[in-house]
Order: sequence, then structure tokens, then C-alpha cells
Amino acid sequence: MKKIKGNCNEIIFLIGFIILIIVSIRFMYSDEAGPVDQGRLELTAVDLQNDETIPLDGYWEFYWNDLLSPDSFVDGETKEPLSFEKVPGSWNDKVKGRKKYPDHGVATYRLRFSYPSDISDPALSIKIISSAYKLYANGVFVNEVGKVSEDPDFFEPDYKQCIVPLPDGGGEMELVFQVANLNYFRGGMRDSVFFGSEKVLYQEKMYRTALQLLFIGLAFGVGIYYLMIYAFQRKQKTALYYGLICVLTAMHGCVWGETPYLILFPEFSLRLGLIVSYIVLYNLPLLLLLFVVNFYPGINNKKLLLAIALPTLLFDILLFAPSGFRASFNIYFCLLELIQIIYIILILMKAVLRGRDHSKIMLLTIGLFLLTMVGDLFHYRAVSSVDLSYLFIFGNLLILLTMSYIQAETQSKANEQLISYNEKLLEADALRGKVMETEYAFLQAQIRPHFLYNALNTIVNVCERDGKKGSKLILDLAIYLQNSLEFNDLNKLATIKKELEFIDTYFRIEQARFGEKIQLKKEIHVDLDETIPVFLLQPLVENAVRHGITKKIEGGTVTVKIERIEEGLCITVEDDGTGMDAEKLRGVFSEEEMHEGVGLRNIDERLHYLYGSGLKIITSFDEGTSVKITIPKRIEPFEKKENC
Repeated sequence: MKKIKGNCNEIIFLIGFIILIIVSIRFMYSDEAGPVDQGRLELTAVDLQNDETIPLDGYWEFYWNDLLSPDSFVDGETKEPLSFEKVPGSWNDKVKGRKKYPDHGVATYRLRFSYPSDISDPALSIKIISSAYKLYANGVFVNEVGKVSEDPDFFEPDYKQCIVPLPDGGGEMELVFQVANLNYFRGGMRDSVFFGSEKVLYQEKMYRTALQLLFIGLAFGVGIYYLMIYAFQRKQKTALYYGLICVLTAMHGCVWGETPYLILFPEFSLRLGLIVSYIVLYNLPLLLLLFVVNFYPGINNKKLLLAIALPTLLFDILLFAPSGFRASFNIYFCLLELIQIIYIILILMKAVLRGRDHSKIMLLTIGLFLLTMVGDLFHYRAVSSVDLSYLFIFGNLLILLTMSYIQAETQSKANEQLISYNEKLLEADALRGKVMETEYAFLQAQIRPHFLYNALNTIVNVCERDGKKGSKLILDLAIYLQNSLEFNDLNKLATIKKELEFIDTYFRIEQARFGEKIQLKKEIHVDLDETIPVFLLQPLVENAVRHGITKKIEGGTVTVKIERIEEGLCITVEDDGTGMDAEKLRGVFSEEEMHEGVGLRNIDERLHYLYGSGLKIITSFDEGTSVKITIPKRIEPFEKKENC
């Protein structure tokens, strides 16, 4: 019943999302041109002093294949327009009911409008006019970008964005744009031209530039962060793809809108900005698709994914082709981009139906971001007059916030699990004394849970910095556990060589945690093939590390000495750590104070069981500790206790 109810909730959510998509696309799919009608506009009723600017969108007078000057429109010589062309738009866009002109050519746009006469600083904000233009206002030349000419030898394209002061017309203004495009796929006035107070136009430009720079900094910073995560955790492909998405969107922010890269680096060519735009345009949808596929594995069809992804490589190759040739393929890329966007939405919807983690918020945020891409695509293809370009920034910011939320929630849950696990480890450690009477309890005393906890945490941290070193530490931990578990009774013997190798394994794990702060020194003066009771040295070394040298800020050295004496073998494990006072030394062998040593009481009882004598400990506060064991010669451990 719960599953059915859950599925119903997911279906209701998806239906709501689909309705949102349909409404949004219907809003974007608009052929409304704007207030300009047949080259005329009335703005006298608009309060342009109140921080307002007006887009001069609509149908301008259009004269194809003519570069007309203002003198061509004086009384008595007024030339009738060939047609009325939509601004913003391109003269070669396919628009129902209108003639489509060739890609390359020259034309003149003309607009007459009235405005409040109290505007003392009238001005225009002009973005992209493809790909060179000359502007006259009230018969006066005011600006030129590139070189306008019908002759390719004298034609020079340029894409500078300008705020152009206009002469005071006393409330009446005539604008004449001579436009030439001999190199690009789409010619004409492709972006809105804004009219208003020069002061207000500059204020709006500064605001938009500041917003773009803030966005660029955020996107680039987050991108580098996720790429660094991937550098340390190569299996985190989602971090790689999301990092690249952020870096690409930051690059896009530099060359789009107010083109802040030209503000910071005016010597850079505009062609570079165009190439960067195409790099982002061709690869951003694919990276977003790969990110979603890796975020929700097992949902996509691999063959279909390959068929959708591979064509992007062909468009990347077009980056090396001439701009006009490259632009002629844009319609095909638009189709590919729509297919990739639809596939991304389908994968996210499937993730929602399967109840995957964070699938709803991912569908909502990525879906809204993709809508801004579709809106930009519609506007570029002149399907829509609604310019959603700046919503692209907010769509990116929405994804950044979503990923930050998911990252924070995931980290929070991981920390809660670690805290819970740590508490259980502490509880298990507190109960250790109750099982010390059995051989299994002795084993548990050696493989201390918190050592494993610290070792695993250390290995995780090392893996993030150095994968090869992390692999070696994992192998060391495996050997450590294997050696710890390989004996089945307390009477088993091991060679000195194997016990020393066991110590080395343990010490490498601890050095990964404490670094050069701790050192191990060995002074072995006997044959390494001699045998001693298994698991005898490591607990003593661990005790010296944990309760001795690591307690000191500067660390210290643990020294293992094995030499032959008259009585047999003398084994000494000493450290130059904090040491113990007399009261603490007595507590080491007390059942109530067992936590002061790592199995020292067990080892002492075991030696008494095997050889009749136990540990000898010499220590003083702040001067270190020496633990000595004597293994009599020619006396073997009791074969079996019950045979005594």
C-alpha cells in the first residue's frame, strides 16, 4: 500500500512538472515583435527618468541591398521601404509571411520615434549587430563598429558592445543603421537595441557586469572544487562532469552578455570569444547528460547514449572550420541539443519513478536550467521574441545551490553514521574486560576496534591524496588482520622474522596517521628463525605508541631489542614517551584499570601460563617506559594445559 501511495506521489509530481514545461514553452514560443510598428514608435508617455530603459523591438523600415544615408530620407526624396524587418532578428530567418533574404549582403534599418523632451542625455545600448554597422541619429553620424562596405576587400566585421550617446533631438529621433554581413551565417540586428538615459544605461550595464563576474567566480570556484575531488577520487565521475560543467559555464559567462573578458583583457580578439562560445555551446549539453547518467547509473540505454553523444565530437571538429561554414551547421546542432535535453529529462523522470535519492529536486532544478537553454535556442532561431538569456545565470546558480545542498546532506548523514559507529565502538571497548577470560577475548583485545576505525579513516585520507600509497596501506591492513586472525590457540609459535614483519605492518599504518612523529628502531642480535609465542611483540609496540610516544607533542621512538642472555632470549620494548607513575603502573595489571594498556594484563597472564614468569616494567613519569620479557632457553611452552 505504501509503495502504491509513493508511486502516486511521484506520478503527481511528474504531471505537475510536465505542465510546468508546457506552460513555460508556450510562454517562450511567442511571435510578438514589440512596440515598434512600421518603423514608428511613440515614447512620450514613458517616464524614462525613473530608471527605465525601453527595448526598440518591433518592425523597422528595411531596405535590402542598399546602404542609405540620412540624406536619402529628406522631404521630397523619401524612399519607400522594401519591407518591415523584425528587430531583434536576422534577415535570413525563416518567418511566416515574410521574405527570407540571402545570408550575406548589406541593408539599411530605419526607425523614427518620439520621446520625452526632458531627457537631457538620450543614448542607445547596442549589442550584437552582425557583423558591421554604421549608425546615424537625426542625420548625424554617431558610431561605427567594424567597416561597412559592399566590397569584401574593404569590409571588416566586429562585435563590440556600445552605449552610444545621441544628439538632443528635442523629443524626436530618427535612427538609420547601415548593416553589412559578408562573412557570417546570420546577418542583421540580432539583439534588442535599448533606448534611455545614458546614465541609466551605464548603471544597468555595471549591474549586469557585476552579476556576471559574481557568477563567473562562483561557477569557476565550484568547478575547481569538484575537479579536485575527482583528482583524489578517480571513481567519482559525477564530480568530473559537474566540475567541467561549472568551468564551461564560467567560460561562457566571460564571453556572453556584457562580455567581461573584453573589460579585463581588451587586447584579446573577439574571434577568441566566439570560439569559446561555440566550445560551450557544443559541449555543455553533453556534459550535463553524462553528469545525469553517472549520478543515476543503471537507468540509461548505453547504445542510445552513445548514439546521442558521438555527434558532439563532429561539431567539436567544426571548431577548426571557417566561421561561416561552421555556422551553417547550427540548425543541425540545435536538433541534437533538443534530443539531448529531452533524453536528460527522460532519465530524471525515470529516476523519480524509481525513487532515487534527490531525484525530484534534481529534475526540478536541471529541468528549469534546461528550459533557459531551450529559451535561448528559441530566441537564437527567431522562434521566440522572449529573451531569457540572463535567466541562464540563475539557472546555473540554482544547480550550484542544489548540488551544495545534496553534498551537505550527504556529508551530514555520513558524519551521523560515523558518530553512531564511534559510539558503538566505545561501548564495545568498554565491555572488553568482560570477555578477557577467553582466547577470543584476548584476540579482540589485540585488534582494537578504535585502531581499525583510525586506520580506515587514515587510509581514506591518504587515498584522497595519494592513491598508490593508499593501496599499499590497504594491503598492510589486510596483512595485519590476516596475521592477527591466523592463530587458533595461545600456544602457537612464530618466528622472530614474522613477528617483526607484523610490527612493521602495524607501524606503517600508524605512521600514515602520525607521520614522522613516531619512529621504530630494531636491535636484533639473534637468528630471525628463532621462535617466540605468536602475537607477543605487536601489543607491546602498540601500547608504547598509544600510551607513550603519541602522548608527547614532539613524538618519540619505540625500540625493540632481542638478544641472547644466559637464561635464554631477552626481549625489550621501550619508548621515550610520557611514562607512568607508580600508581598508574599498578593500575595496568588491575582488572578495573585495564584500559591503561593494550592487552598488557593478557600478555602477563599468558607468559605466566607459558613460562611461569611475566612482564617486567620499568617506567617513570615523562621519561619513558621499558617492558622486558625473558623466554627461558630449552623450555618449550606447555603443549596443552589439561595435560599438566
